Amino acid sequence: MEDETFHARSFRPTVIQDVVVYMEPEAIVPTDENEQIKEEKKPSPPTSTNVEVCYPYALQSSDPHSTIEIIALNAYLQKRPRPETVQVDEENEPIFKMERQLTAKLDDLLENIEKKPSPSRRFSMYGENIKDPSSIDKGIDRYTFYSAELGSIKGHSFRDLLNTKATSLPEEKGINKSVAELLLETACWWIDILAPTNEEMRTISKIFKIHPLTTEDIQAQESREKCEIFQNYMFISFRSFNHDFHSPSYLEAANFYIVVYREGVLTFRFQDLPHPHNVRRRIHQLKDFIRVTPEWINYALIDNITDSFAPLIQHTELEVDSIDDLVLVLNGSEQNDMLRRIGSCRKTVMQLLRLLGPKADVVRSLIKRYDDKAKEISYHLTQQRKTSPTQNIILNSGEIISEKEEIKAHHEVTLYLGDIQDHILTMLQNVNHYDLILGRAHRNYLGQISIELSQAGNTTNEVINRLTFFATIIVPLNLVGGLFGMNVKVPGDENTDLVWFFWIVMGMLIYVVAMVAVGKRTGFL
Repeated sequence: MEDETFHARSFRPTVIQDVVVYMEPEAIVPTDENEQIKEEKKPSPPTSTNVEVCYPYALQSSDPHSTIEIIALNAYLQKRPRPETVQVDEENEPIFKMERQLTAKLDDLLENIEKKPSPSRRFSMYGENIKDPSSIDKGIDRYTFYSAELGSIKGHSFRDLLNTKATSLPEEKGINKSVAELLLETACWWIDILAPTNEEMRTISKIFKIHPLTTEDIQAQESREKCEIFQNYMFISFRSFNHDFHSPSYLEAANFYIVVYREGVLTFRFQDLPHPHNVRRRIHQLKDFIRVTPEWINYALIDNITDSFAPLIQHTELEVDSIDDLVLVLNGSEQNDMLRRIGSCRKTVMQLLRLLGPKADVVRSLIKRYDDKAKEISYHLTQQRKTSPTQNIILNSGEIISEKEEIKAHHEVTLYLGDIQDHILTMLQNVNHYDLILGRAHRNYLGQISIELSQAGNTTNEVINRLTFFATIIVPLNLVGGLFGMNVKVPGDENTDLVWFFWIVMGMLIYVVAMVAVGKRTGFL
């Protein structure tokens, strides 16, 4: 490989801005464009047989919109497979081949529409509860379309949302368009989806070009937190928890999925969570001061989920400090509740560790992705300046400015994500510290109980020793009294005075005094 020379084909960034590396066989002759680049760079002629060439990833679809499948959207709105005005050769048209492939993959990966989600689709069947989408009331607004300029538009179903007119638009614009039309025209949109059914997931996958593996993860409610990069979007799984304090499933993990496109964001959840509403309110307050992009919406969602752990961690900190202070102070009946408090607090800490643990890796992956994307755009701009004539650069100045703004937005979001990563690591350190404190408090509690049991045992032993010593004193006296009280002839029986009686009593008293003195010296009393 020491004689091998690498050649890169210059290209302008496509809509998707991804690059695929193809390995050309040794018999392939370099193209004229490669020869021209080689002449400009003036490298030594290649002597190796293997040449690596970088080509732009060509679009596989004739659809000019990189996010939404327009034909599938129109077909869904018109309730027919495809518009009758479109006359194409289905056998050779790439888009219909892709549609058939997608349908086959969905049929293979997704479950039947009539069946409920089954744990057999999950990698982990322990400790997680699958939310049944059919248990959600279909009468509520499960779909919400949001744009910083247009506000929120809600619908009971996906079809209802797409057909809803944006009546809240400013009157001076004189626009009254449906959500389906706004999806194709709005620069930054966001659709929040609550408990989609299997049929709706199939439709959404086809319209928004979602990969079947992503659709399967959402439908199966995959619990693993991750960040995956696909051809035209990013898929982020970032779990939250049930915030209802009065619910029996309080602190139970709640799956939250984010699909980030170039033009918009899709979010999926299977139970009511406050994060979408909080982010929409935050955007409404800051829309005049910031540039709202899909990357910023993704950051705001992750930031709100992360911040929702802060009150719980503060409450846990107060409980841990209280337990640590009282574990060695309480005694008697006051300690009966301590073990329950320690167990409940440790359960909360373990749930926090489980929820916060994978989040740092997800945020780290996002930061790396945005850094790589910013570097990729910068590289494309540099190559365009080197290879394009001056007049083309002037003509494309608007595109260059837009890409520079995109680089700036990526850098800004990267800084925000770094702040989230710091918060997550800080919370993880605090929770680990609380776990150590609770473990020490538990050991101290058990040690305190053991000491008290030992003290109680020692007290009992001392009492038994005293009783044993007194029994040792009383038994000889009983023996003497029993001998002189027998119904036989005993010494002193013939005397009518009390001399014998007093001598016997005096002897018993002298014996008792002597034994008490011995007990004092030996420590029995």
